[in-house]
Amino acid sequence: MDNLLRVKLRAVNHDLNFDREYKIVLGRDLFQEWYVVVTFGRYGLSGTSKTKTFREREEAYGFINARMRRRLSSPKRIGCPYQIVSLDGAEEILETINKKVIDRFSWWTI
Repeated sequence: MDNLLRVKLRAVNHDLNFDREYKIVLGRDLFQEWYVVVTFGRYGLSGTSKTKTFREREEAYGFINARMRRRLSSPKRIGCPYQIVSLDGAEEILETINKKVIDRFSWWTI
């Protein structure tokens, strides 16, 4: 299985004791189908993982963009924004993911 894209997001609000992590992995399996694994939960724990498969690359990209847009609404929903911790992927994949969505996130600072 090839992991072609990895995105890790994190939302922290110490006042509310809120520390969440959200990971997205895009890849292709042995049968050349596209898959997206979404893992979410409290930071430092294993979290919950869900896998969705797609026949077409564009469907997988649309799914990822929808999940990223949903994370942008987190200040209204949970009281703190998600920030990008890491973004790693092949150049061709990074060029096709919606840059307008990614540019709206801030980067995690340590």
